[in-house]
Amino acid sequence: MTGGLDQRQGDALTRRFALGRARVLAVGIDDYDRDCGFEPLTTCKNDALGFADCFRDLPQLDAEPGTVKALVSRRGPTPSRGEIIKALRELARSSVAGERLIFYFSGRGHRIAGDPHSYLVPQDAFADDEPSCLISVALVAEILSSARAEQKLVILDVCSTGISREDLAAALRGAEGLTLVASVERGPATTRSPNPQHSSFTAFLLPALRGEEPQALAERRLTVPSLHGFLSAQIQRWARPARSMPRPLLLESTGEAMVLADFSGPVLSASALAVDGRLFEAVELSVGARQVAIKDILTELSRTHYSQAYLEARANAALGDYLEEEFGRTVSRLRARFKWASSAVSVEGCGLAFPDGHYSVSYEATEKTRGVLVEHLSLRPAWLDVPGLVFDLLDCLNLHPDRITFALREGCAPARSVPQLEARGWAITSELPHRVEAEHGDCTLILEKQALTLVDLPLREMFAETPDRDAVRKAAAALAVFHGGS
Repeated sequence: MTGGLDQRQGDALTRRFALGRARVLAVGIDDYDRDCGFEPLTTCKNDALGFADCFRDLPQLDAEPGTVKALVSRRGPTPSRGEIIKALRELARSSVAGERLIFYFSGRGHRIAGDPHSYLVPQDAFADDEPSCLISVALVAEILSSARAEQKLVILDVCSTGISREDLAAALRGAEGLTLVASVERGPATTRSPNPQHSSFTAFLLPALRGEEPQALAERRLTVPSLHGFLSAQIQRWARPARSMPRPLLLESTGEAMVLADFSGPVLSASALAVDGRLFEAVELSVGARQVAIKDILTELSRTHYSQAYLEARANAALGDYLEEEFGRTVSRLRARFKWASSAVSVEGCGLAFPDGHYSVSYEATEKTRGVLVEHLSLRPAWLDVPGLVFDLLDCLNLHPDRITFALREGCAPARSVPQLEARGWAITSELPHRVEAEHGDCTLILEKQALTLVDLPLREMFAETPDRDAVRKAAAALAVFHGGS
């Protein structure tokens, strides 16, 4: 089977992907007991945590954080035989039709002489010749086969002697809808990993899951066959000098190519808001929280019998002078932080112009003699290319925005996006042909023909180098209405 998808298959998979969710159990075990016959390992905990984090952080993998569980050495419950089997059964029992179940295991595999089964070694294994303290791959397949989810994937990254393709194929015999990808490194790891924090196999697996390896994608979707082909090629190329690491195995009991992730729409990574710049012309952030009295701006105003609209207009005309000293200090902070020349930053009326961006302030009356200063920041997509850069800009401006608007390059039909928004957890509160409003927790979404606005996200945290995951996911769920665009 190839990883490529024709248009009909791609459309069908996209529909299923929009509705299906992934449930994930990742196990990583380093702390084996030498006295029981199993040498400790060093990267398995990191492997499993990295795998789980991909599914928690990346909306394209379509998993809710609460449905992703990691059992690893030295964190939380010990990944014992009982805990792993209990977690596997809960994974299967909690699933519903249309979901995808994924079990990842990084640790030791084992064969016992004269025993036809292949085993995974839990942390509390007390002997290397006692099946009752191990977990057979056949048991894993049996548990997952009982799930209502149609698609199940097992990914094994194990160090083992004796486990063969035939052993694993026998373990999967009779399992419905189950696919297995396995890397079995024989004996102690002798192949230097491209990332010392992870095994060689998982070091290639994680960036593929994050969508960072175009060669792993089929029509911008990560399928199991396309992933397997990529991993096989990369590992063969990397390990060629030592010839010590066999190619990963792929065993399938279904004729359908399982889709792990869909990167055909805009990309929203955990490290930065890296949306395809062709989608929008600008990102606009704003907040109106600084209260001010009209007399603070119009210091020579002696009478206030004028209309509120008149006073608001006069205040805006005088606002540049009122904020002049503040703007001057801000220019200095911006130049110091971003190493800009003096000609790159300038004060223009009630705002500042700088490379690929503009910051402005306006006065909005809330009553006749009082109002708020509304701060507005407009950025070109280039600002989103470097993690943490927008956060630094917000810090220099002392700006705490509560609203972000994507000014769309091409118009959209808001009402047509309702099904995709609902599929991604948004509750529709208002729908008109030209404007749709929705809520997701505390966040509000407003979709218009030329703009997508999100209100009450923790935006500073979302643009930090270590961003707020929930904010990133909600923004991703909103931008996913443009799924399939390019």
